[in-house]
Amino acid sequence: VYRYVLPKKERFQESMEHLKAAQRALQKKQDELAQVQNELNQLQTRYNNTRIDRDRLQNRILQTKKRLDRAKVLIEALSGEKDRWAELVEGLNQAAPSLMGDTLVSTAAIVYVGPFTQEYREKLWNNWLDICIKKDISVSKKDYIELLSAPIEVQEYYTQGLPRDHFSTENAVLLTNCHRWPLLIDPQGQGRQWLIGMEKDNLQVVPYGSTHMLTDIENAIRLGTSVLVEGVPNYIDATLYPILNRRQCELTGVVTIVDIDIEYNKDFRLYLSTSLSNPQYPPEDCIKLTIINFTVTFAGLQEQLLSRVVKMERPWLEQQKDAILKQLFADNSQLRGLEDDILTTLSSVQTDILDDQDLVNTLDKCKKTAREIQIRVSESEQMQNKIESTRKKYLPVATRGAIIYFIISDLTLLNCMYNFSLETFMQVFKTTVYSLGNSYLTPDQEDVVLEFNFNTANRDRQLDFKVEKHVGNLVDHITMNLHKQVFCALYSRHHLVYSMLVCVQVLRKGHLISDTEWDVFLHGGTLKLMTKSSEFGPVMEDDIIQTPFQRAAGVTYQAKRMNRAKSKRILGKPSWLNTSQWEATNMLENTVPAFQGLSKNMLDKPEFWQAMLASDNPFYMFEQTRSRSSSIGSIKSYRADSSLEHISEDSEAEPHSLSATQIAAETRPSWKWSTLTPFQKLMLIKILRMDALMESCSTFVGMTLGEQYLSAHEQTLNKIYKSSRPQTPILFILSPGVDPTTKIQRLLKELNENGDMLEMLSLGRGQGARIEEILRNAMQRGKWVFLQNCHLGHSWLQNLQKVIHSMQTEPLHEDFRLWLSSMPDDAIPGQVIQRSLKVAMEQPRGVKANLHQAFISGVISHGMYTDEDAGPQFKKLVYNLCLFNSVILERKKYGSLGWNISYEFTNSDLEACILVLHQLMSEYVTIPWEALVQLAGTVMYGGRVTDKWDQRALSAILAKFFNKDAIQPGHRFTVSESYQLPEDLSIEETLSYISSLPTYDNPELFGMHQNADRTYNEHTSKELVNYLHVFQPSHQLDHGGYSNKDNIVMEFLIHVHKTLPQRINGLPFMDYIPDMVHSALAGSERPPSVLIEKGYLKAKQSESKHCTPMENVIRQEVRQFNRLLDVIHVGLKTLALCLQGDEAMNEEVDQMYHSILDNKLPSAWREYCTSSFTKPLSHWIEQLVSRITFMQYWIDLNIEGTVSNHLFRVEYSELVKEKENDEQVSFLDVVKMSSAYQKTDKCVEEKLPRSFWLNALFFPRGLLTGILQTHSRKHGIPIDSLTFRHQVASLPTPREETDRQRAQSAGLTPAMWAFPGPDAPDNGILIYDLYLDGGRWDGSNVVEALPSRQVTPLPEIHFLPVQVGSAPKDGVYECPIYRTSERCGSLDQTGHSDNFVTSILLPTEHQPSHWITRGLAIISQTAD
Repeated sequence: VYRYVLPKKERFQESMEHLKAAQRALQKKQDELAQVQNELNQLQTRYNNTRIDRDRLQNRILQTKKRLDRAKVLIEALSGEKDRWAELVEGLNQAAPSLMGDTLVSTAAIVYVGPFTQEYREKLWNNWLDICIKKDISVSKKDYIELLSAPIEVQEYYTQGLPRDHFSTENAVLLTNCHRWPLLIDPQGQGRQWLIGMEKDNLQVVPYGSTHMLTDIENAIRLGTSVLVEGVPNYIDATLYPILNRRQCELTGVVTIVDIDIEYNKDFRLYLSTSLSNPQYPPEDCIKLTIINFTVTFAGLQEQLLSRVVKMERPWLEQQKDAILKQLFADNSQLRGLEDDILTTLSSVQTDILDDQDLVNTLDKCKKTAREIQIRVSESEQMQNKIESTRKKYLPVATRGAIIYFIISDLTLLNCMYNFSLETFMQVFKTTVYSLGNSYLTPDQEDVVLEFNFNTANRDRQLDFKVEKHVGNLVDHITMNLHKQVFCALYSRHHLVYSMLVCVQVLRKGHLISDTEWDVFLHGGTLKLMTKSSEFGPVMEDDIIQTPFQRAAGVTYQAKRMNRAKSKRILGKPSWLNTSQWEATNMLENTVPAFQGLSKNMLDKPEFWQAMLASDNPFYMFEQTRSRSSSIGSIKSYRADSSLEHISEDSEAEPHSLSATQIAAETRPSWKWSTLTPFQKLMLIKILRMDALMESCSTFVGMTLGEQYLSAHEQTLNKIYKSSRPQTPILFILSPGVDPTTKIQRLLKELNENGDMLEMLSLGRGQGARIEEILRNAMQRGKWVFLQNCHLGHSWLQNLQKVIHSMQTEPLHEDFRLWLSSMPDDAIPGQVIQRSLKVAMEQPRGVKANLHQAFISGVISHGMYTDEDAGPQFKKLVYNLCLFNSVILERKKYGSLGWNISYEFTNSDLEACILVLHQLMSEYVTIPWEALVQLAGTVMYGGRVTDKWDQRALSAILAKFFNKDAIQPGHRFTVSESYQLPEDLSIEETLSYISSLPTYDNPELFGMHQNADRTYNEHTSKELVNYLHVFQPSHQLDHGGYSNKDNIVMEFLIHVHKTLPQRINGLPFMDYIPDMVHSALAGSERPPSVLIEKGYLKAKQSESKHCTPMENVIRQEVRQFNRLLDVIHVGLKTLALCLQGDEAMNEEVDQMYHSILDNKLPSAWREYCTSSFTKPLSHWIEQLVSRITFMQYWIDLNIEGTVSNHLFRVEYSELVKEKENDEQVSFLDVVKMSSAYQKTDKCVEEKLPRSFWLNALFFPRGLLTGILQTHSRKHGIPIDSLTFRHQVASLPTPREETDRQRAQSAGLTPAMWAFPGPDAPDNGILIYDLYLDGGRWDGSNVVEALPSRQVTPLPEIHFLPVQVGSAPKDGVYECPIYRTSERCGSLDQTGHSDNFVTSILLPTEHQPSHWITRGLAIISQTAD
């Protein structure tokens, strides 16, 4: 076993060793293999890495190549944008510091500037910028359009229908940026039209106050749509307040309307608009809304009219212009969208910008688009320049239309019924352009012209001449057609106003009338006030220590000293000019350069100027004196006039005014009146010959525009009917005594229609439902409906507005017509007036027209007129009555000379008189003259007369036509044979005779002097100037160094403050100046008693009844003067604070401000100055100073005596104090107990002025009563038995008149004439400075006035108290005395007019009826 096993072990061992050796060899080989494998792995890894690096490099090469390509694209794409973006970045960097300031002023603009006009907005904006600069707040120089909107947005507004003027653009920017709901002041509907274009189908228009208004708004809030509430009145309904709180609604998401919660959609938009041109909203409404003034501007309307006329004349030009603008908008929109995409991509990119292929593509597209747009813009600009050059050829048409429209739109300032809509104006404008046809050449025709006219300049001249001629025709026809339509709606007294405005505004727009000239023409009184130096200093309290004669001497010395410093022309005033005219002449010379040397020329050549003053037509006299002949038949010839050389047509700058101090009187150039322009002649005529201004203005209009613009081009009712449509109502604007019913009925007969065609209803309570039913039936059946007296149906007028609004959209029968009639009434809705065709109806003018109207109007029925039972004299009396009716109607034109009060006599008065006359003549065999006169003069016509003196005049005129001689065949009612009783009084022959009567009404027919015509002409001329003044209520320019209106008013405040005393120092017993009593007692040896300290202050309330009558007069006057002075000084102080910005200006202060600029008395002062406010403010202030001076002198006369008398009363009151209770003893009891002491030397007699200036007093009747009371007490005669006898002094001798003129030129005012000279008369008083209106005093009698001298001075009148006795009846005329030339006034507590003073008996050689019909009266102040 061992041997068997051992070898095996050995072999095993050996095998094991061989195995180990083999394993070692294997391990070695494996190690070698591992090493080789490791090397192989390393090589593989290196290989792989190398391949990766290769691929990466290839990718980088590819990526770099792409980036290079993209970079190239970017560089090329952005190369054109580099400069623009660099500028944009630079601009942003520069604007960054101004961001806060720009935000501040832009926010202020959004909040505040909306309601204002463009001029005031610019002023506000510039003021805000100046304030920011002063406060070191950086702001840019951009306006808020640039700050709040982008050009592309503005362009979008234009495509939506916004007018292309700057003001409308501002409004659109404000509306789109405001955070409160906007309220548009939109009388012409411009804003409404734009909103509809902007919102399109998303907008719902809702009338304000409609029953479904709230429902429509609630639905819009839920759905997120837009609502326009139009026709908002002067207030906002409280139910809308929750909706107006926009911020709260957006925060809460809920709005509560009438206790109903509605979910608020943030897409909801609310717009409100009003058609009122100047609404007055309360502050609580204003703070809830953003009010934006969308009133059309001149530039905006001019652009619209130009587009419209070019669209009709050259339609392809306007189409090209619109296409270009739309293409530009589309290009800009596309470019802006691409830029926005670029910025969005750049801001969102996360990797390298060169890896964004979309961005690169967008930039490339943007570049190509920009290049295309640039090319199109360049082409568009060239095309636009060509289009604009062609459009400008039609600019005169648009300019004339815009001028006339703004005049028409302002006519509501004259009468609320003169309300014309822009839509109506556009319709007339469009119709006129179409009616003339097109005179243009089409593009093909222009090519033909070019083909046969190789000379382009010749072709252009032919085309330009053709267009210019056609444009001239367009301008003329548009002016005339608008003239016809407007004249039809105006009362005749406003015709010349409209024509004058058109003429002047056309010339002003062409720089042929400067703004300074127009300003001076309207506001000469205010400028005179500002340029005139005050001749007298203020009445100061220190002056009281002087006696009246000392003060008079001091003032005279002061006046002489000031006059020496004045120009020689002031001292050398021509005798043929009054002071007011001379002052106005000097003001004109100092203001308008063309009038330099005028005053010297007047002094050097008085014969020419005196001839001009006496000329019937001074305007033509000027024309005849021109150094060369020149025809002024049109505006072009006006422009060609060499007298316009001082006006630069291309310059808008005003010529500088030269003050009088800058031009010495010795070196002034010789003034040549022959070089004046026609309007400058009007300026001079207005000053020197106001009575000729009306006729001169008519001549001026005829020479400039044409004679056709002076006539009314009467439109018959038939023509008006044919020009109307069923949708357009015809509105009769009535005047008292006019009824268009007969005319409508006559029109029906002309159209062969029966009476059932017309339904007539008068508006009144309870008629609404019936009217609406009749209107519905008439619209369907084609009937006429006449609604009479719309001014009486205020409660139904809103329904009428809705009916007329529905007529524009509902189908109507072609024969349907709606006729309306109304007196002027502010309650008539503007929409009713605007949509109507207006026809003014008024009484015929002139005796001939009224007489003709009386016989054809139906007042005289044919059966009654031919009734034989009335007797053969009936027709004569009817004719005389109709002539009397015409006379009293036309007598109103003479103003206060005709009637103190303008009475509205109507056809019903005449008809009633004819009926009574027929009844009486049928019942009586003989003519009952007394009954006829009483019934006609006292009942029928006299029932309307409320003034005693008018009743006297009516009776005197009636007696001229109702007497036995007046019915004699061939009786003449005037010295001439113009007016007489016709022989054949049949209606046909009577009408034939009436047609032969003269059109001119001779004043003799009215019983007037020939001077009455001059007075009438002067009145109508002043009325014309007042009407023109309404359209420019305050002057606008710099005059005499005044920078603006505020400075002018402030200068006036300073002038008045220095001129007027704070109060009048009254008598020492007066309750409001007790200190004067104590100062007088201070010099007494006896100290004041307890009675003075306690009892006097208690007794002063009843002391007035114990004063003398004249002391009561002074007391009453001084109290009224001080009340007036308090009101004046407090008002002016408040106005000064408002101008300085220390107080808010209310309505009363604003009215005072504009009254000062208008040279009118502020209404706040009028109630304290009775009837004496007919003068301009400048004259009124001067007169008030003189009145105060008179009162102060009168008080000074009595100070010494009054103080002595009161010291006497005090002394005796102390003597009786020991015996009786001082509280029970009045001053009067003390005086009565000491009657013996009254006769001692200690009691001083009361003093009166030598003569009284009646115009200085507030209560002149109180003065006369005081004189009677004084006489009654002095002589113990009952006052009821006393009256006055009047003695008029003889005429002054030439020397006395010369002395008076010298005193006046030396500064002795009317207030001072009462004091120098002899003492006052023992009995009665003297009154001076009175004037006869309608006659003159020859020294012993009243005689006829001299030609052109309607008002003449009257010598002093002695009012002597006498006992009532038998007054002379023959050879005397009872002449009333009035305070002013207006004569009318309001009734006071005595039942008399506060303008009436008393009446006196004047000797005369004529019958009293002669002067009664003349209207002779005495006035205490003239209108100058």
